[in-house]
Amino acid sequence: MKKTIWFDITNVPHVNFFLPFIERYEKDFDMIFSIRDFAETKNLFEKKINRPYLMVGSHKGGNKLKKAIGSLERVSVLQRTIPYFDIKISVGGDAAGMVTQLRRKLSITFDDNEKSPNWTYSPFSDFAFWPKAISVDDLHKQFFKDRKLYQYDGYKEDIYLADYVPNPSFKEALPFEHYVVVRPENVKASYVGGGISIVPELLKRLTEMNLNILFLPRYESDREYAKDSPNIYVPHEAVNGLDACYYADAVLTGAGTMAREAACLGVPAISFYAGKELLTVDQSLIAKGKMAFSRDVDEISGFLKTASRKEEDMNRCKSVQMEVFTKLDEVINNYLSKK
Repeated sequence: MKKTIWFDITNVPHVNFFLPFIERYEKDFDMIFSIRDFAETKNLFEKKINRPYLMVGSHKGGNKLKKAIGSLERVSVLQRTIPYFDIKISVGGDAAGMVTQLRRKLSITFDDNEKSPNWTYSPFSDFAFWPKAISVDDLHKQFFKDRKLYQYDGYKEDIYLADYVPNPSFKEALPFEHYVVVRPENVKASYVGGGISIVPELLKRLTEMNLNILFLPRYESDREYAKDSPNIYVPHEAVNGLDACYYADAVLTGAGTMAREAACLGVPAISFYAGKELLTVDQSLIAKGKMAFSRDVDEISGFLKTASRKEEDMNRCKSVQMEVFTKLDEVINNYLSKK
C-alpha cells in the first residue's frame, strides 16, 4: 500500500516550487494538497498542478493578532479535514506543522527567509532544508537544531528552475514584444512590517522611459496603480511567473522570489524589497553581481539603462536539485524504514 505525502501550499511561488517534488514522488506515493487562499495561489495551482485540493484559510494582512488567530483557526480546520497522510512537505508553515505533530507524522520544511518569525514552526519541523548562504547561527536563533537541519549549496529557486522549459507561445498573449516585469512589494507580510509602495512612482518613471510593462499585482488593490496607462498590461488571470521572467528585458520586483528567479535565469533583476534588511540569499546574489537592489526610482532607472542579460547556468540548478533530492530521499526512506 502506498504511503501518502501531504503538500501544504500557502503562497504563489510554492506552486512552481512543488512541481519537481510531485514529479519525483508521484509513482511511489499518493498525494494530497491543501491551499491557503492568497493572491493567485488558487488559480496558478489549478493551472499548473490541477489536482483535487482543500482550500483552508486566507491571508490575514499585517495585523499580528489576526495572523495568530487565523493560524489557530487553520490548524483546527486542517486537523478536521486533512485525510490520513504519512509525510508533510511545506515551505515554512506553522499550521501544517502543528497538525503533523499532533498526528505524529514526518514534517519536512523548506525555507530561505531568515527574517520571518520561523520560530512559530521550527519546533514542529522534523527536518528543515535551508540554503548554505544563511548562517547556522541565524537558524539556531530561530530554534532549528543541527540534527534536524540540512543546508544545500544553492538557492531554493534552483530546485525547480532545474526542470524549467520556457513556453514558446507565452508572449502571444501579450500586447507587446518587449517588456519589463513589475511586481509590487508584499507590504502586508509580517517580515516587511508595512510601509509605502514605490510602485506608483516607479510605473510613472518607466512610462517616461517608453518601456512596456507587464504588471503583476499582488493584491487586488494593486491594480489601481496601473489604471489608464496604455503601456501597462495587467493579465486577466495568473500567468506563469517563470515565463514572465524568462522573456522579460528586466524584472523589477518587491518580491524576493521573483527577483531570485530572474537572477538565476540570467535576466536583469532589480529588487525593491520593502523590508528593513535584505534576506541573506538576496545579499548573496547581489554580491555575485546577479541582482541589484534599490528603493530609489532614480537608481532603479539607472540600473535599467546599463543592465544586460547573462547566460543562465541550468547545470548549476540541476546540481542543486540533485543534492536536495538525494538528501530528501534519505530523510524519507529513513523515516519509513522505522515505521
